[in-house]
Amino acid sequence: MEDYSEIFNRFAKEYVDKFQSAGGDWDKLSSDEQEIVALWSLCADMFSNGFLDFFLIYGYDVYLIAMRGIERVGCKKLYKLIEKVYKKVFDKFQNDKRITAYDDIPQYLTERDEEILEDLFDKFDEVYGEELCEAAYKFYSNL
Repeated sequence: MEDYSEIFNRFAKEYVDKFQSAGGDWDKLSSDEQEIVALWSLCADMFSNGFLDFFLIYGYDVYLIAMRGIERVGCKKLYKLIEKVYKKVFDKFQNDKRITAYDDIPQYLTERDEEILEDLFDKFDEVYGEELCEAAYKFYSNL
């Protein structure tokens, strides 16, 4: 079996480099390029530390770009799972006056929130991560 996480990682490098050369300005990337970089970032964080790290580093706007990419490449189960996790764990902080930056969120997570995030981490690592990398590579390399 091919290691699509490695294949997608190599494929996305060009776009990640372009993003970094643009000073991290998402607006300097095309919509497809934004999705590739967001999906690469999601995968990198999900395989290492989980969705919380991804969300704290990139925030809501990049979460939306990644979700758009997940939907476009056809990973419906992963889309629904991440959407459900977002709604259960992060949605409640949208209008929370205690949150002035994403880094404020972890101190207000409940034990249940952490269990939900851990479950997503496990499922991504065991099933969805490779599926997403394969789907993303096959989709974007054929555009």
